[in-house]
Amino acid sequence: MGFWSNFWGFVKKKIDQYDEEKKVVVRVQDWEDVREYNPLAIANTKLTSLVCDEATVELQTDSTIVEPLKPLADDLEAKRYEICSMVNGKGGCFVTMATGEDDGPYHRIIAPADVSVYRMVADKMYEVAMVIDKKIVKHREYRLVRHHILDENGTLYVYYYTTDKNGNEEVLPEWEHYKNDNVMYIGANNIGVAYYKSPQDSRGLSPVWGVPLNFGCEEVEQSIKTARNNLDEEMHLMKTKLFADETISRKISTKDGERFDLPEGIYTIRKKAGVDGTLIDSFAPATRYADYKQKLIDAKADWEDMVGLDRGFLTEAEHTAGATATEIRTANTKTRSFVKKIQSAMFDGIKATLEADAMFLNVPLDLYTVAVDWFDAFQDETELYNRIVSAVDRGVLEKEDELKWLYPNMTDEEIADKLARISATQATNTDQALERILAGQ
Repeated sequence: MGFWSNFWGFVKKKIDQYDEEKKVVVRVQDWEDVREYNPLAIANTKLTSLVCDEATVELQTDSTIVEPLKPLADDLEAKRYEICSMVNGKGGCFVTMATGEDDGPYHRIIAPADVSVYRMVADKMYEVAMVIDKKIVKHREYRLVRHHILDENGTLYVYYYTTDKNGNEEVLPEWEHYKNDNVMYIGANNIGVAYYKSPQDSRGLSPVWGVPLNFGCEEVEQSIKTARNNLDEEMHLMKTKLFADETISRKISTKDGERFDLPEGIYTIRKKAGVDGTLIDSFAPATRYADYKQKLIDAKADWEDMVGLDRGFLTEAEHTAGATATEIRTANTKTRSFVKKIQSAMFDGIKATLEADAMFLNVPLDLYTVAVDWFDAFQDETELYNRIVSAVDRGVLEKEDELKWLYPNMTDEEIADKLARISATQATNTDQALERILAGQ
């Protein structure tokens, strides 16, 4: 029996020791529910855009040793929307490096339901099993599991196995080659997996694992559903009904006998329909549509309050028409605060992911720093630029800082070249002005 065979027996025992109490049970509408109106999905889309739009991930380094890590930083930048959506919608997600068919590294994003954490000390994970693929073969579900174990000596074991949907070991021939990828890393500083945790308050339920945005909103989501159903019923009742005298209604023969051939919403009556002797009459019942509409608006507002967002995610935004940038920022105080919390959580996750990547690629952590530039959707760009110009004039900032703000995609070399050309132009203009003065012009 080889090392990995013995190791498998050890793992099977560890699986049985999994602490179910670490799982957070949340009884609210699921983010992925597409069967009906989903306030979480609607709010999540807007919030993710506020967090991630124009955000960039950059590795700051002078070392060529860090080069293999840069494509992975780019990959995190490209996947920031997907990661952020799952963090908000599921309460968190796990991210780990994987290798594609072309052997190029990329990141695999894994939902919490597909991850089992078997051992953790404080916030540091020491044993994790992740379902990285699922297949249905002959009506049976197979799961490819990647298992990480970090021991006390700093050795990380990574290996693969296949199970059925209940966790029982199975064999799927097309996945057998993964067993050749079993490997160990000596001197590992982490488990090779990063967890992105939602900053939403779990109210003491889980200090480690995150909860989705709508945590605690079960009752108010039911109120939204009820109000929407009531509105639908009222809309049906609001339809004008027409009553026609039988004498002007055409009959058709069916296998069950004769019936009146009338479109939907028109009914027959055995006497003249109208009190004034007309043959057609209408009826438009009074409804409570306005009341139910207001209840729906109130329920949506309650949902925003419960989550910690300002108006504008489910309800209509307040004070937007003709509002100044300052007024808009003031009206979105709660949202701005929440966006910053998510950005902070995302940065922690990105940093942890790249540290795990660096461990796999044998890149020393002290050779680079991670910089994430977040776009502030509520920032008045004109006001900010005027402050930058003022700071440059006062000598608090350098001209390079102003140009970097104006041209964020420029490299340091391009910035330096542009500054040199600006200086040369200014010097030429100064010389020409002096010549005109001396010439008496």
